[in-house]
Amino acid sequence: MEIQKLGSVVILIIILFVAFLIRVQGTPDIPEGHFTSNDAFFYYWQAQLVSEHGQLPERDMHRWLPLGRDLGQTLNLYGYVLAYAHQGVTLFFPNISLYHVTLYAPAVWFCIGLGALCLFLSRAFGLLFSSLVGVLLATLPGTIGRSAAGFSDRDSWCLMLGILAVITYLASLPTQPRRKRFFWTLASGVLMFLGGLSWEGFGVFLSVILLVELWRFLTSKAEYGLGFYLIWVMMFVPALYLASPAYRNGQFFATHLFAFMLVPPVVVLGIRLLRHLLLTKTQWGDRLKPHARTLALGLTCVVIAIAIGYVFTQRTTFADTTVPFNQTALMQTVDELKNPLLVSWMVRYGSVFILGGLGIVMAIVRFWKTQGVLLAVALALFTVTAFYRSALEALWGASVGNLLFGVAIAGCLIGYVVLAWRRQRHVENECTYFAFTFWFLFWVALARHANRYDFFIGVSLAFFTAELICYLTDFYGDKVKRRVPQLLVKTAIPVTMLFLIMFWTPVGGHANRTLLAATKLRRVIPGNGSVARTFGWMKDNLPRNAVVAAHWRYGGQLNVLAGVKTIVDPDHYIPHWIHLYNQHIYRSTSEREVLEFLKTHGVTHLMVTGKNPSKAFLGGQLSEAFVPVYPTKNFASATVNVWEIHYPADIKLNPKYLETAPGD
Repeated sequence: MEIQKLGSVVILIIILFVAFLIRVQGTPDIPEGHFTSNDAFFYYWQAQLVSEHGQLPERDMHRWLPLGRDLGQTLNLYGYVLAYAHQGVTLFFPNISLYHVTLYAPAVWFCIGLGALCLFLSRAFGLLFSSLVGVLLATLPGTIGRSAAGFSDRDSWCLMLGILAVITYLASLPTQPRRKRFFWTLASGVLMFLGGLSWEGFGVFLSVILLVELWRFLTSKAEYGLGFYLIWVMMFVPALYLASPAYRNGQFFATHLFAFMLVPPVVVLGIRLLRHLLLTKTQWGDRLKPHARTLALGLTCVVIAIAIGYVFTQRTTFADTTVPFNQTALMQTVDELKNPLLVSWMVRYGSVFILGGLGIVMAIVRFWKTQGVLLAVALALFTVTAFYRSALEALWGASVGNLLFGVAIAGCLIGYVVLAWRRQRHVENECTYFAFTFWFLFWVALARHANRYDFFIGVSLAFFTAELICYLTDFYGDKVKRRVPQLLVKTAIPVTMLFLIMFWTPVGGHANRTLLAATKLRRVIPGNGSVARTFGWMKDNLPRNAVVAAHWRYGGQLNVLAGVKTIVDPDHYIPHWIHLYNQHIYRSTSEREVLEFLKTHGVTHLMVTGKNPSKAFLGGQLSEAFVPVYPTKNFASATVNVWEIHYPADIKLNPKYLETAPGD
């Protein structure tokens, strides 16, 4: 037994070492101070502020001038994590900078989450299963881009917290004695709190747990562990409400935080408590007990109807705050929010996206037979209309594709509720199976409408691909168990299948693109070009209170690399301001309009990029109000131009340029 445990630890260490090594391959190509994502500069900027001042200001007056960025409407934990992680690292390695902590953090967070997931799966399903999941997640290109060193966004941090929150909750359910279950529950609640302070989308991980709770609610005739669920809810719901103004009076991207993060766990607590009281504390209790599951079904249907009603009544507000409802002109220009094509699924996930979807459907049919047919069919339709969306819409159009996808989601919801209500026998690890099924449903539904979310689907795809491989191993192993040693069979079959999945091109061969995903698929920002040289010049020559107007994608880079203030940035805090910037700067033909817009925002310098910007901007007909300052040589032929603005006396502030929404 000790040798087996030692072997498991060695295998896990090897997987984590390989995963980390893959994700740091591209760092030699990243210049000092640069990253491979735009948002990385934002979190690095926040970490710098925390390191210098001990905390973030209530309003960041280096961005979104003249109003500044209201940090009460953002979830800022990640900036603090980077700053304090740097302080901890320097206790042992004094020469490590905050930049290097930020640079390597994504790979570290991913490996922590992967290690915890493998340990959980090893305990629940065995070493073979957890090793398959670990190898797949370590090598899938779709899990590498956003977890590689240099990407430095909060995605890996949030994935790690999501994995930890879900698996600690799943681990708590069967745990005995009660003291151990209490600590697992406590850990999950704390992790939910940390996740809730890290990302507006963390409610997806919350939803996975809540649907597991609804499954337990629908499949039981009495309440078990209600006190533990209450402890879990109390660990993060009141704390989030008190800790961040975004949960009390959310605006912009935080508009629905209260409704999606705080209300659902309380509602589930309410219906569980209500059934418990009806069955044990009322005069109808004895008559209701034989119908406890039917009562649970009725309460669940009421909750689902209310949730659908809320989404329907609030659908107009989703236009600027959520995906997939987001169809604004600005967001449609952001590449990571565009619909993925079939070829992108193939490049990023090889054959695993097919095998994972097939594994889910087969697991439902195998474990729940005819009772699970409706859910299995709906899951199959969901998988096809999600992953093959681009190909199918070319055949029958977007409207039919969206209709079928909607039917699939409705079918999954109905099939899940019906299966839970009718389920007669307990399946080992069924809560875990359903947790990863819900993980698959939520993240694939989001990824269908936005490329960036496909980073989160890898966990469920790897889980069900491993489940399929293990099932086929057992199936074929039983066929030859009298002729071939079982140890040989049950080692050779999964290793062969895994090798083919990873390296054989006709069936995906995703591992052939693993290092490419870590080194080439992400462009260094800003890179060793004219834009980077411009930022260097600004840092050396412009005062710290200079306000530079530029395209929104340069906002964070200007704060960090140039050390200047900005008026728009990739945070998309006020999307209408970005629209106004494009309208009154890039598309304007009136110099007076441009100057009024810039003065209203307090701009001292204007940076324009592109082919011959000095000739393209306002047709090259600029007055003495625009003073060329960079580059000092060959200004007319440069691809980046910087002007210092000298406002004529007759240029006045105009409040219309500060409208935060159309019609303000």
